[in-house]
Amino acid sequence: MRANAYSPTWFELFLRRIPPEQTRHESDFLARHLPLPAFRNLLDICCGEGRHAAEMSSRGYAVTGVDRDEPAIARARVNAPAARFVITDMRELAMFAAPFDAAVCLWQSFGYFDSDTNAAIVRDIASLLRPSGRLVLDVYHRAYFESRAGTRTFQINGQEIEECRTISAAGGLKVELLADNAKADLFQWQVYLPEELAAVAERAGLSCVRSCSGFDETKPASDQASRYQLVLERRG
Repeated sequence: MRANAYSPTWFELFLRRIPPEQTRHESDFLARHLPLPAFRNLLDICCGEGRHAAEMSSRGYAVTGVDRDEPAIARARVNAPAARFVITDMRELAMFAAPFDAAVCLWQSFGYFDSDTNAAIVRDIASLLRPSGRLVLDVYHRAYFESRAGTRTFQINGQEIEECRTISAAGGLKVELLADNAKADLFQWQVYLPEELAAVAERAGLSCVRSCSGFDETKPASDQASRYQLVLERRG
């Protein structure tokens, strides 16, 4: 089983069950921190099936979506016909012509690689942004998962899902999902504390202008929330 491949089962059970109001809530946050017209030209990294691309396009953003998953991109083109989509790996972002006004990488789509490669990806994104352009990251909080390793079982649409989480001292998170006792998906990430990821961004020329959780500026990033958001701005 190849890590981070995202099976059809995963898309069906997890991604497509996200309610529209959640997508709108997340997009409201993006719009507050990437206001039009200054941040119109938007790069959506690991865009999946175009959930955010569709919503942001409808609000007047010129969205370019990037993902390596061809079936996901095919659905994204249907879901967000006003956006442009490119099939490529996030390690190949240098192929794009700069500048973008903003970039987003959401729903724990950052950290698939070792620390050096992850840092190189942040540098590549920074190089694509205009001065004062912004990057929004939505990622797992390492401390949340450090206290919640182990196995749990739950049901979605009548299917029994077993989830096994392990995390290393160095911040390597592994999540294995088994649907109805058949191996479905294996995910591995390098996960960060907010201050660690902000430091990675700082070395790439990006300053942190907002850190929060729940796509809500009033809620600080916390080890009681599984994910947090960083709004980063290119210096110069």
